[in-house]
Amino acid sequence: MKIANKLKSIRESLKAKNILAYIIPSSDPHLSEYLPDCWKFRAWASGFTGSAGTFVVGKNKAALWTDSRYFLQAEKELEGSTIELCRMGLPSAPSIEEWLAETLNTNDTVGFNGKLFAHSAAKSLTANLSEKGLKVASDIDIIPDVWENRPSAPNGKAFEHELRYAGLSVLEKIEEIRENLSKQNADACIISALDDVAWTFNIRGNDVDYNPVVLSFGYISKDEAILFIDLDKMDDSLTTNLEEQGVEILNYNDSDKFVSELPGNLTVSIDETKLNHTLANLIPKEVKTIDKLSIPTKLKAIKNAVELENIKQSLILDGIAMCNFLHWLETSVKKEEITELTIAEKLVEYRSQQDGFVSESFETIAGYKEHGAIVHYSATPETASAIKPNGFLLIDSGAQYLQGTTDITRTLHLGTPTNEEKKDYTLVLKGMIQLSKIQFPVGTRGSQLDTLARMDMWNEGINFGHGTGHGIGAFLNVHEGPQSIRPNENPVTIEPGMVQSNEPGIYRAGKHGIRIENLIACKKTIENEFGAFLGFDTITLCPIDTKPIRVEMLQPDEREWLNSYHGEVYEKLAPMLEPEVKAWLKDKTRAI
Repeated sequence: MKIANKLKSIRESLKAKNILAYIIPSSDPHLSEYLPDCWKFRAWASGFTGSAGTFVVGKNKAALWTDSRYFLQAEKELEGSTIELCRMGLPSAPSIEEWLAETLNTNDTVGFNGKLFAHSAAKSLTANLSEKGLKVASDIDIIPDVWENRPSAPNGKAFEHELRYAGLSVLEKIEEIRENLSKQNADACIISALDDVAWTFNIRGNDVDYNPVVLSFGYISKDEAILFIDLDKMDDSLTTNLEEQGVEILNYNDSDKFVSELPGNLTVSIDETKLNHTLANLIPKEVKTIDKLSIPTKLKAIKNAVELENIKQSLILDGIAMCNFLHWLETSVKKEEITELTIAEKLVEYRSQQDGFVSESFETIAGYKEHGAIVHYSATPETASAIKPNGFLLIDSGAQYLQGTTDITRTLHLGTPTNEEKKDYTLVLKGMIQLSKIQFPVGTRGSQLDTLARMDMWNEGINFGHGTGHGIGAFLNVHEGPQSIRPNENPVTIEPGMVQSNEPGIYRAGKHGIRIENLIACKKTIENEFGAFLGFDTITLCPIDTKPIRVEMLQPDEREWLNSYHGEVYEKLAPMLEPEVKAWLKDKTRAI
């Protein structure tokens, strides 16, 4: 169905409900980043396929909001439609509320599906629209009216995340959650985010592409532990294992009724940024709620010793696959036809040869030349460029292994770099190194560290629009909170055991994109009369292209860091490589 026909169908549905505008987020009832196909309504309705964006359909106008990662992609995908692109973060872009106020008349009604909005976001949106004289209906679901041939809900089996990978049993995690509830003076908590549920109950699944999670809710109180999940997804052994650890298993669709019947004498801890608006509103008014960071979110961010060791093992496996891939690319680019799509296929081929490989952890971004400047570029058969032995190729990819989740970006120059390309590449490398080697006091936030990755770029009047680092799961979601390393203020401090990415970049539209990404694990360093200090271990193992480096731009300590890192890469990976690839790695990790 063409976008124009979809808009017509949406407007007819809204008219029947006396709704003058409708807000469609990129979400599901668990507020996931990556969605089951049956919840990709915004992509279906707008034609914009990026993972982040909000679509608003009015009576005569429609607009889509997305961030800087997707500006170029959204321009292309919305071309020829009547949909206005609102570039979030730019002064020229109105907020959704401002756009609606300009588009609608006083007392017109704006609708949305509360199941697809965080409780905090829905409350804020409702208040802001009310201030502008607009009415709000938060229980409007138009999907059944307009989405023909909607994909069915996923029905894959859940499976156990074994103790040898998890490090803690389900019972140990439940007790840890209960201890945290006591500290909050709360009786219970509702667990809604899919990765929080998966971590708590040591289950994994394949309901969502790239994320090994299963559609489910959780509830933990002082004397109950309940997993809400489609019973068909559970086999007898998994059910028995959970029941033996005190977990009651109820049907997924029972969660609404259960929440609506909570006893009025309870104090329930909810994370209003992770619990959907509809479910939050089902909590009886007599129940006291406290809005706190989700306890499993906080606990799972700090990896235990078993998880950390497994993550490091997954990065060795990934490093082997990456070396085999990079060797193949370098030797094949002049001999055979390779496209951006071929890159993704080859990465899966080499990763699938490693023990414990499950899937990719996100869709590979392979951007050649100007496509590299599209931060979350996704190649299609129509757009995929042929890779030639010249120019930059940016490859951002990752994998899910039973041992851990990986995410790595390498930017390679396939010919002779220009002066501008060398300067840009070296600035990105300097930023990545500065963050890698920093030592900082306990209590430091990610926003304070973010500056390190940008200082040298700022001095040249250059910046990048995305964050520098995100948390990463232990065979879970590739993007994980609550910590982050980005300019936006985040009160969560960086703590030992947290694993995050380190990925500065420079993007020149129509020319090239450069990003270099490693994973870093926070560790304790020293404690003295000035307090306790922390630092990072770089745990990704893969050579960094040295061809585009302008060596004179590196400080002696930066050059020393790179040479030391390359020495570690060779030492840990070379014994597991075939002789030809081993010789290639020796050359790629030679000191500069």
